[in-house]
Amino acid sequence: MHSLRRNSVCGFLCPAIALIALLHGCAGESSRKPFIARVGTSDLTEEDLARDSLAGGAVPVRQAVNEWIVNELLYLESARRGLTGTDLYRRQVDAAKRRLAIAALLEQELYAPADSTLVNDAAIVQAFAATPNEYALHEDVILASYALFADRETANFFRSMLLRGTNWSEATQAILSSEKTAPLLLQSATRQYFTQQMLYPQELWKLARSLGKDEVSFVLTVHSGYYVVKVYSSKRQGEIPDLDYVRNDVRERLLIDERRARYERLVADLRVRHGVELRMDDVDTTRSVNE
Repeated sequence: MHSLRRNSVCGFLCPAIALIALLHGCAGESSRKPFIARVGTSDLTEEDLARDSLAGGAVPVRQAVNEWIVNELLYLESARRGLTGTDLYRRQVDAAKRRLAIAALLEQELYAPADSTLVNDAAIVQAFAATPNEYALHEDVILASYALFADRETANFFRSMLLRGTNWSEATQAILSSEKTAPLLLQSATRQYFTQQMLYPQELWKLARSLGKDEVSFVLTVHSGYYVVKVYSSKRQGEIPDLDYVRNDVRERLLIDERRARYERLVADLRVRHGVELRMDDVDTTRSVNE
């Protein structure tokens, strides 16, 4: 969701940022520090490369420098041909600056505040309780722990500890603390949510789905070893899930709602602060602006 909520902003920001970065590099402002590359009066230093992230993470430095050189050459040629002095160019630069300024304001007002200050745990609990049916499961989900052992004897020993009342974490630690049994614990998971696609082989899922609340399984033999499973809760498709399973979804919905409300309050405040005058009487509102 975080990526989706910014897609609309990124769509018009990326070309604008590229334009501003290009102008910055070609402005002729040079610190006269040792440079990596120079085109005309513009220098590219190591500081520029790091600050402007021209390397683009995985992009090799040499490639990034070459791209900077090509951009400088193209800009100089466009300036030589008079393209940077046209009204269209000036309008495009002004529009890019406005979009960047708006994006900076929205980042400060809507996204900079920590999520915890916008949506606390109490709000999440309340929102889930108010509309639980909106989070009904689309598939079966279980909350379970499992351990895979290399031999049956260790698996049975682990299971016997659980049946005697040892909790899962303590039983796992007992296995790991022994030089003899630690190498025999091949894989484990503690109190995690699983769907059928997440818990395999298929025999393990079938076993887990057959267990009741807080029930410990028998030792399941598969080609990879010996499984022991404990199930804490089990939900069928269409049932209301545990809050912990959908907590992030609830939080994201609340964040979207809160940021939308903040945006609307911001626009309303700005209308009062700066004043808006609208004259639509003589405008044909039924036609497109491009007609």
